[in-house]
Amino acid sequence: MAENHELPEATIQNILDQDSLKWVFVGGKGGVGKTTCSSILSILLARVRSSVLIISTDPAHNLSDAFQQRFTKTPTLVNGFNNLYAMEVDPTVENEDVNGPEGMDSLFSDLANAIPGIDEAMSFAEMLKLVQTMDYSCIVFDTAPTGHTLRLLQFPSTLEKGLAKMMSLKSKFGGLLSQV
Repeated sequence: MAENHELPEATIQNILDQDSLKWVFVGGKGGVGKTTCSSILSILLARVRSSVLIISTDPAHNLSDAFQQRFTKTPTLVNGFNNLYAMEVDPTVENEDVNGPEGMDSLFSDLANAIPGIDEAMSFAEMLKLVQTMDYSCIVFDTAPTGHTLRLLQFPSTLEKGLAKMMSLKSKFGGLLSQV
């Protein structure tokens, strides 16, 4: 950084005072208090913003426990607030759109969920899809532990390797599978 630029003071008040702040990501190792911090921050932001959404992207959701209220993948008004909403993004691959013989839906879902990092990728994709259509003054993300985030960053190369192996198996056993 240039010498004439000072870093802002690292305080909660400084975060609350930034009107242009749209997204806040709370991350770290598992068990360090990410959900507690993101919940408190979203409550404080709701005091100074017109509408705030807190989203859990952690496969082991804790927002429902923190607010003692059940949340789903649909933004829900938090009890006791008129401008704070919460949701928990389900990271599992849903098989609603899969067509095929009965039992194939379950097989596809099981195979898809067995790919390392697929839960993080699906959670991230669903979250981005939802966030782009939402109009909140600030969104707080209660993220998965750092290990999950690192797996998410490795997802493209993992997927490429997995698809290469599947194509190899298809070329070896494709005829047999089509007869079955």
